[in-house]
Amino acid sequence: MAIDTVETPTYDDPPTPDATPSAPTTSTATRYLSVGAYADPYFRGRCLREVYHQPRRFVAPSYGFDLGAVLWHCLRARRLAIGRDAAIVLALLVTAVLDWRALAVVVVALIALRTTRTAKDVAGERMRQWRAATPGTPIRSNRRTLIILGGWAAAWIVLSTLAATMVLLDPQPLLGLPQVAGVAWAAVALVFALPTLFSLWREKRSEEFASDRPMPATRLNARLRDIEGQQGANTVIYSDFEPFIGAGDIFSNWGFAVRLVRKQSDLPDAGRLTEGEREFRRPPFTAQEIVDYVRARLQRLTTGESETRIPDLTVTDRVFLSAREEGHRSLTTDPEHMREIIRNPTQPARHYLVCQVVSWGGEVVTTVHVHIAVQGRSLYLEVTTTLMAPCNERYRIVDLEGGRGSKAWIRALATGLRETSSTITWAPGRLVLASAEAIGLRNSRRGRRTRRLTDRGAQVSVRQLGTKDKLRNFTQEQDVLKFRRLIENRVYAHVLDFLDQHDVDTTEYRARSASVFNVGMINHGEATVNGDVSGTSNQTAPAES
Repeated sequence: MAIDTVETPTYDDPPTPDATPSAPTTSTATRYLSVGAYADPYFRGRCLREVYHQPRRFVAPSYGFDLGAVLWHCLRARRLAIGRDAAIVLALLVTAVLDWRALAVVVVALIALRTTRTAKDVAGERMRQWRAATPGTPIRSNRRTLIILGGWAAAWIVLSTLAATMVLLDPQPLLGLPQVAGVAWAAVALVFALPTLFSLWREKRSEEFASDRPMPATRLNARLRDIEGQQGANTVIYSDFEPFIGAGDIFSNWGFAVRLVRKQSDLPDAGRLTEGEREFRRPPFTAQEIVDYVRARLQRLTTGESETRIPDLTVTDRVFLSAREEGHRSLTTDPEHMREIIRNPTQPARHYLVCQVVSWGGEVVTTVHVHIAVQGRSLYLEVTTTLMAPCNERYRIVDLEGGRGSKAWIRALATGLRETSSTITWAPGRLVLASAEAIGLRNSRRGRRTRRLTDRGAQVSVRQLGTKDKLRNFTQEQDVLKFRRLIENRVYAHVLDFLDQHDVDTTEYRARSASVFNVGMINHGEATVNGDVSGTSNQTAPAES
């Protein structure tokens, strides 16, 4: 096996200008994902842990949003969260050193708060069961409910007894200094105030991303500039099974091969040719010629009046390369190498014409990947459509009714109070994890040479982490179907015209295309399976009419 000596992802600077359509920083998807950086610790943690803190791994392409801005806000939110946790741990240590009795009050209070929340949930569940029971139906006792309610009552009794004892007996503080006790109790107050203050700060930051406000400015560090530079490349190096990382889930897939044969003459005295005689000894065109032809005509749909173009459509050449196979790893494929990949698609690298429509402010991205090959005196045409669904509904709160203003601040205050016990309890663990991530980042930056084939392909897409893979309404679904049909029909028509111009018999091509577009349609609201009679592997997609 070849020796892989690549230490970090490489790409030319500057990247190919037209390789990836630029995403405006103020797109709706950028705003909502930035809200997720503050509102969703799980999303923020995965973005930083699996993308930002992986300098030796390639970054997935980002469609419809500004990846650098989202990661910058993830860093900003994490820094304050680390500051909050560090302040909590420091205050607890001060409390333990100055007055252990105050620390005992903190521990008992946390247990009381935790059991209160659990008891509330259990009591609510039992009340719903009682209300749903029909008259005369016996309600069986629940041992778990009794234990939890008993633990809740015991925790509050212990907390009240401890506080009363300290007040009534007035025991002397450590070293007999009243000031020490005051500092200890101030630290206790800070511990319980920090979760709520953080929740209020998080609400303030989230409201900055409302659609009627200017997008907050960002500052890129060296790592973020590195990530942004990779977004302009014309090559995607992926790790897992599917190459279209960052473009969403596969919506539909079809493909077929047709023989390249001459047309039969219509003249009566010309005679009929056998199938062997009709085949071209050499293909009448190259793969590069048909790709250039189709690309040039698809690009006509990107400009002009509204009736002659598809809004926000981009058509680009892109190479997809598996990081699990041998070969050079670079995010930029030069024109000569790309032409070789088109002519000879037998290596791990594959060329696609990527036709992409970014709609709904970047929240819905429809991408049609077109692969054309000329091999075995045949033409192979493959079309794969991917769909990127809107952002997580939680992140849209700033543009929904009640998402800002007094209601939002009251909700943030209630959230901070509700999360107080868990925030304080897990603060030490989060600090340890943050320290481990920082150490791992430093080690990964050093780089190590290895004689093994190292998989450094993109594994995670920030955009896909921030979506629930579900369209919000019927109109969005129909838009995806519309753009997919428009592009697929144009691809079919342009390939047909090209074959006619080169005197290729298109009977088989028309039959294969008809089977793709007309066979296998299911109209009962479940799924649509697109396939062809040649047995190409099929994918499922939402129902079509």
